[in-house]
Amino acid sequence: MEHSELEEQFILRLPLNEAATIREILKTKPEKIKKTLKIDLDVSKAVGTVFVGQSKLHAYLKKFPTIIESYKTNIAGDVTNMYKTADVSYILDCLNEPTRNFRTDLMHGYAPPVKNVKKRRFRKNLVNPKMAEINELTTKELYYLLNTDLEAVSTKFELINDQNQCEVSRFENCQIK
Repeated sequence: MEHSELEEQFILRLPLNEAATIREILKTKPEKIKKTLKIDLDVSKAVGTVFVGQSKLHAYLKKFPTIIESYKTNIAGDVTNMYKTADVSYILDCLNEPTRNFRTDLMHGYAPPVKNVKKRRFRKNLVNPKMAEINELTTKELYYLLNTDLEAVSTKFELINDQNQCEVSRFENCQIK
């Protein structure tokens, strides 16, 4: 089975007038879309400019809290196959006026069932600042230990029960040459 790279895709949200222009071009002459739509994006700053014909739009790249899978359909005779092409996790939000303060993370997903998904599904931050700091330090220490474990040539660990009964399990990774 050959391995193929997934495409990078995002959702383009345009104002109504520009969206109607793009929709009309795609219906009548799709080959002219490259002349009509130009996207200039700085991914590190999550800002950019989108040109639709003569109009200039200010674009802001925002991250979805969820992942949307994109598929292509291949119909051959009576058999229909679907192939995953990408994970869509960004939306390029285009506005007529520039915005100074914009959030790069969205609170909501793309469809109504995932409204307020960040509040409902993900881990909540602790209100007590001291406990939040301890939690953050513990998380950082855990990531540090996991990263150093991945870089190690060999690893050993020991499992201990809470009732002071020791159950020893030792495993060693393959030696890296």
